[in-house]
Amino acid sequence: MRLDLLVLGARVAVLFDSGITEELGDRLRRAWSRCLLSEGALFGGPLLGRPPEALDDDVAPFSARVLTARGGARVAGETYGHFASELTSAVTVCAIEARAGDLLMLHASGLADPRTGRTAALVGRSGVGKTTATKTLAPALGYVSDETVGLERSGLLAPYPKPLSVITDPPPAPKRQIGPDDLGLRDAPSEATLAAVVLLARSASVQGPCVEAISHAEAIIELAPQTSSLAQVHRPLQWLCSVLDACGGALRVTYREAADLAELLPGLLARTPVDGGWRAALDGEPSVDGAAVDGAAVDGADVCGPASVGLLRRADVVDAVELVGREPGNSELLVMVDQRVVRLSGIAPAIWRALATPADFAGLAERIAPEIGLPEGYADLLERAITELEGHGVLARL
Repeated sequence: MRLDLLVLGARVAVLFDSGITEELGDRLRRAWSRCLLSEGALFGGPLLGRPPEALDDDVAPFSARVLTARGGARVAGETYGHFASELTSAVTVCAIEARAGDLLMLHASGLADPRTGRTAALVGRSGVGKTTATKTLAPALGYVSDETVGLERSGLLAPYPKPLSVITDPPPAPKRQIGPDDLGLRDAPSEATLAAVVLLARSASVQGPCVEAISHAEAIIELAPQTSSLAQVHRPLQWLCSVLDACGGALRVTYREAADLAELLPGLLARTPVDGGWRAALDGEPSVDGAAVDGAAVDGADVCGPASVGLLRRADVVDAVELVGREPGNSELLVMVDQRVVRLSGIAPAIWRALATPADFAGLAERIAPEIGLPEGYADLLERAITELEGHGVLARL
């Protein structure tokens, strides 16, 4: 037995090993109806490749294998409810792994205008109310996903209209997997685009929804933990800034009940693009061999201490952007180091700009002096700033 799905633009095959009767197979097929690769039969068809080995039937009453072109996973459950819940998680993880590096993937509910395809991504951690908002709003708006909103480089969304994982019994009972057709959710347009990025916050104390525009820097710091495989995307911070520009900037919406969001969404989807005041802060990797190195002391200052030893350079980071503030010289630097996004201000952006090519301590001071000025006794302050940036993995030494 098998189920062929299209999830976030990736083909996912589910191969059932034990426990799934034709009746249960039909139930799963209905739950996953909007992700079915075709209207073909549940059973049969070619495999994508070599699947993970099957679980022994005596290990769990229900078992299956999930397979994509890039890998797979095994799923098991003592009851059908636990199995169906685990299957949803495994399909999600396998599809995300299959599209890693290709898509910008937000942990979000996606709700689309049924006429235009303009979509709001309601972003937030588990428990903030994304599924409840989807159940409440998607009978009128197109259902894109309640789990992952995947954005292609083209600007189109790769839909994931999975079954909704709904709490019907108190824990530790598993969430019930209910298909969007059974919940009466509206189909999304075939070509949907991202038009609003909304960071959800739920509060029982607010009387009505509160909307707050937030800066690109603040938005990215909050968005980064709510993305999947962000570091595998080429220049992810630059892509995020471009997305936020196109969406008119990110918004934080604090709300009490999901129905409160209904009156907000039309306005949020109609926002116009903005210029977020950012620029790429990576100019390509500098060459160490033959690179220009400044080494002159500034104004004859006595430069000594640990930071004065060796050449300083930018670390090998995933991406970096500089966001220019409203006041001259007031900017912030966002740097993605491995899986982390570091937000830096003060002297850090000037240091980063100055180290487009390596320099020693004195050369760095000479480069930044015309821009920020160097007070008497600056050496200790600059050393501390360098040490902090090294600790964050932003700077390194040759």
